Amino acid sequence: MKKFVLSVLCALVSVSALGQGTIQLSNIGKAQVTVDGAPAPAGTVVQYATGPGALVGTSASILGAGYFSAGSTTLAGLTGTVSLHLAGHTGDGNWSYSDAFEVSLGGGGTPPAPPAALPSSFAGLNITAGTPAVPEPSTIALAVLGGAALMFRRRK
Repeated sequence: MKKFVLSVLCALVSVSALGQGTIQLSNIGKAQVTVDGAPAPAGTVVQYATGPGALVGTSASILGAGYFSAGSTTLAGLTGTVSLHLAGHTGDGNWSYSDAFEVSLGGGGTPPAPPAALPSSFAGLNITAGTPAVPEPSTIALAVLGGAALMFRRRK
């Protein structure tokens, strides 16, 4: 009986392992990631997504000059040919997304298929960096008036 239960558990684990695909988390030899048109600096974060706000797998950091390589990542619940985006942000949490691309995920079958890679049709990802906050002119004018009032009060 113990052997039967162990056999059933092993079968369930192997079937659940087939319910996920793998893909290389790398753009080496493909289009680069840019931030506002310039190559993305080191530390920029990228990750695969099935759509806006739907991140899948693990994330990677740009190594430099807009390229990343972090081995393969498992996309739980995705198998076969899927439509993905590459998403990225510069640390502000505002994700930008590439155009969708089709890829046939690896990992399924016996023996498991090798992980998929970014397709040659991948056009790259341009991340739009957040704009720095610029104070309004009225805020600056109020600060100048406050400073003048303090100086005037000091003189009396």
